This record gives sequence, C-alpha cells and structure tokens, in this order.
Amino acid sequence: MIVIIGAGICGLAAAYELSRRGEHALVFERGEPFAEQSAGLARIFRIAHRRPPLCTFATRARVGWQRWEAEFGAGRLLGSETFITVSACDDVAAAMTDAGAEFSWLDRSGITARIPFVAAPWETGVFDPLGGSLRTRRALATLARRVDIRRGEVVSVADDGSVTLVDGTVVGADGVLVCAGVDTPVLFGPLGVEFAPHTRFTYEGANAVGAACLSAPEGYGLPLGNTGRWAFGQEAPDPATVRALFPSLVPVDQVDCVTARASWLDPGGDGWTVARRGHVVAFVGSNLMKFGPLLGELLAKAVLSDELPSDLTDLT
Repeated sequence: MIVIIGAGICGLAAAYELSRRGEHALVFERGEPFAEQSAGLARIFRIAHRRPPLCTFATRARVGWQRWEAEFGAGRLLGSETFITVSACDDVAAAMTDAGAEFSWLDRSGITARIPFVAAPWETGVFDPLGGSLRTRRALATLARRVDIRRGEVVSVADDGSVTLVDGTVVGADGVLVCAGVDTPVLFGPLGVEFAPHTRFTYEGANAVGAACLSAPEGYGLPLGNTGRWAFGQEAPDPATVRALFPSLVPVDQVDCVTARASWLDPGGDGWTVARRGHVVAFVGSNLMKFGPLLGELLAKAVLSDELPSDLTDLT
C-alpha cells in the first residue's frame, strides 16, 4: 500500500495514476480536499514559460489533460481560450522558440481583441494558442471520486513508511508521498520553501467567456469556464490597478489560498522541489495545477521505485 498525504492536485493525480497501475493508494487529508493551494474553480494552462524545459513539460502535460478528458467522461477540462503574457515577453519568446512551441506576437489591438474588457496599457504580448482555462474543480472532484480519501491529520512520517495520525493510529505503508502543501516541510524536513496567504478576486460586469487568459506585471487573469466571470490574482491586492485595467468589472467573490516562495522557483514563480528519505518522497512547488496529469504519473513512478525520475529532478 502507498500512503499519500494531501488531497490537492498532486496527491489526487498521483493516487489516480497508482490506481491505474493496480496499486492501492490511501490519501489522508486533514481538511477538505483541494481547499488550499488547489482551491478555486479554474486555473491557467499555458505552454508559455521563461525556461524551455518548462515549455516542453507543459506540452507533455497538455496531452495528459486530454487523456483525462477521455478517461473521465466529465466534460471539458482544458478550455481553448488561449493565453497571453505581457511579462518578460522576450524571455518567453526565446524559451518557446528553443522548445519548438507555437507562439506569435500581439500588439495592443491584438491583446484587446482577445480580452475585450481590458484597458490594455501594454504595447506588446506573446500569444500562446494552446493555453486556456482549466476546469479544475471539475477535474479534482472527478479525481476524488476515483481514489480512496480518508479524513485524518498526519503528525509524523518515519523513513520506513510508518505514518502516525493525530489520534495515535499508526499506518504502515510500502511508500509514502508527502504533497501536503504547507505541511510538507513540517512532515518531511526543510525544503527551502515558505508559504504566504494569497487571494484571487472574482469579477463580473462583462462576459468573459472565451476571453484569453492573461499574465501581466500587475497580476494574472482568466475566465471562469462558462460562468462569464473573470478571476484576477495579485501578489498584494490593489483595487485601483484592477479598476484601471478592467473598468467595467466589479468584484463579487474571492478565493483565499496560499502561495509558495522559494529560491528554486523560476522568475515567473513556477517550479518544484522533490526529495527522498527512506521510503518517503516529498514534493512541493508553485503553479503546479497545469502540470497535474504529468506530475501524477511521475510521482507515482517516484514512490514505486528507489530513484526519483529525472523528469522531476532535472527541472528542480
């Protein structure tokens, strides 16, 4: 048996991939599944990154999302809204060129044509035609129905795979995967990461269905599926900036979650670290949702073998 700690995208994806391999995976979650780093209705998928290996990794992950759509039969999981970045455009274009990924340049009018309700202050952007809005709540809820999740707070993990719960119960496992977000360093040991609260606000006032996802110095935005609403997240909430960018929109809701900060993240905040001690594998990172299906495959492989897959370690 494999024990997985944490029912976010990585824990659920790994449990699902283990089950596909005929393994019994037991997921422990102290609270509600996918309620912290994986919270919210939707997330951005993009090929566009500042490092060629991440562009390539995202291309592979996109195939995984298409596979999940076929296997789950739960409807669309990866939308076709596309993606625009107006941040570090030269770096992104160079990385996508090196990775052989399709992209094009946009001027201001091209940006506003794809996000009609934005008062775009940016002169140029990089257009990623394979980007889109992930229906994450749908995907995560489907994964949760296909794996074995138990409510329980893990307080310690031994190198031999013994997992101790807060009530004193000890569960023995052949392998343990710790992907519990803020609790991962607590249970495994230092991983060079800190966590901070993060809030994404939801807006309405213009129909955002089909609008391109956006990454900008001011924050990141995406349409929430077919709801017509637009979500926009910032490092520090700045209502004046949002009003200037989206003058027709008004806030109607918010999602409170957490974000990771670490020296091993790339300048865009993307990346992860993975470590092993004995029978225990720890995995933590930032902006991981878009890589979910591929990370699930690799983490399942990691916890079943004695070596960490190079596809995980080469990008850390």
